[in-house]
Amino acid sequence: MLKANLNQNEIAALRRLAGEPQIIQSQDFIQSQDYVQPSSSSLLSSSNFGEVHSSMPIPDTPVEGVLVKVEYSGACCAKNSARGKRVTPQFPGNEISGTIHEIGNGLTNSNYSVGDRVMIIPDEDKVNTGYAEYIPVEDAAKVIQVPNSVPLEVAAMLPGDALNAYAAVNSAKPHVDKLRKVKSNVNVLVVGGGALGLWTLKLSQYLMGRDCSNVRVMVADNNIERLMVAQDHGCSDIIYWNEEDHEQYIVERTLDACRGGVDVIIDFVGSHRTMQRSLKVLNREGLILVGGNSTTETCIPLNALAAKQQSIMGIQTGNLNQLMDLINAVANNTLEVPEYKVFPVEDANQVFEDICENRMMARAIFKFGTQTSSHTVDNQ
Repeated sequence: MLKANLNQNEIAALRRLAGEPQIIQSQDFIQSQDYVQPSSSSLLSSSNFGEVHSSMPIPDTPVEGVLVKVEYSGACCAKNSARGKRVTPQFPGNEISGTIHEIGNGLTNSNYSVGDRVMIIPDEDKVNTGYAEYIPVEDAAKVIQVPNSVPLEVAAMLPGDALNAYAAVNSAKPHVDKLRKVKSNVNVLVVGGGALGLWTLKLSQYLMGRDCSNVRVMVADNNIERLMVAQDHGCSDIIYWNEEDHEQYIVERTLDACRGGVDVIIDFVGSHRTMQRSLKVLNREGLILVGGNSTTETCIPLNALAAKQQSIMGIQTGNLNQLMDLINAVANNTLEVPEYKVFPVEDANQVFEDICENRMMARAIFKFGTQTSSHTVDNQ
C-alpha cells in the first residue's frame, strides 16, 4: 500500500480527535441542528474517529470503482440517539467532495479521469466509519463529477442538506401551485432556521420562482440569531418561538405573522411540540411536510384532520435527478448558496463544540488541509 503523509497540525489535532469523549454542557442543543429545544446537557462523543498515525495507509482502489481523495466534508452529527441528548460527530459524514485519486482497472469505458473534481453519494453505513483522507467507492455511479464553476466546498453540501431541502420544497410545490390559483396569498412556514431551513429558503425562490409575489415563506425558530440569519437570506418574515412563552401566545403570534394561518408547513424537527403547534396554525386544506429528527411520539386527532381536509406527509429522500438539477443550478448561478464557513479539519473539536453550544450560525465545512474561508449572503 501507499502511505499518505499528514502535516503536523493535522497529526496533532486528529490524535486529539481519537482521544476520550469530551463532555460539553449545553442549554441549547438537542437532537436537531436546525431547531434547538431546551435541554439540560449534551454529550459530544468523538470516539468514532479511530486511531490516527503520522502515516495513514491509502486504501486499495476497488476493481470496478474509484478512490477519492477527500478535500472537503460537512460537519455532520448524528441527529438521533437512544438517549436523545448524545451528539455524535460523524466522519466522513454524508457531505463529501474531493478529487479522483485512482481508477479501478475493471472500470472500463468510464468518463472519469484522475484528478476529476467529484462529490460522493455515500451509503448510510459508510457515513460514520471514521476519519479518512481517501475513500474507496465500489459503485462508480455514486461518484458525481463537479463542474469547474462549482466550488468543491459547495459541492460537498449538495448531497446532504441541500438535497433534503430540495426534496421538501419539491413535495410542497404542487400544493402551493394549486392554492395559488384560488388564494390571493399562500403562506409557507419553515420550522427550523439552520442549514436545512436556509437551503429551503433559497430553493423555494429557485423552484417556485422569485416572481411568486403571492407566496410568503416564513421561518420559525426559538433562536434569535438563527432567525436573523434567515432574514438575511430573504424570508418573508421570521417568527420567534420562545419556549418560555405561553403556548397560546406563540400560536397567536404565528397566526398574526402569517396573517390568518399557514397553508404549508415544512417541519424539519417533527417533535411533539412542533407538530401540535403546527396543527393549531394550519389552514383548512393545509399540508404538513415532516422531515423530523425527533424520536418522540405525538397524538394526531384524525377526525379533525379529516374534517379540515388537512394532510401530513413525510419528506421523501432526494433522488439523483434532483441532485443533478442542484449541481446545474449552482453552476449556472440560478440558485444562490446559503451562508457557510470553511474550517481546517484540525479544528473539528472546536467546531462541534460551537454547534453544541449553538454558536455556529453558518453551515460548517471542513477543509482537509489548513484553510479558513467563508461565504455570506447579501439580499439587499
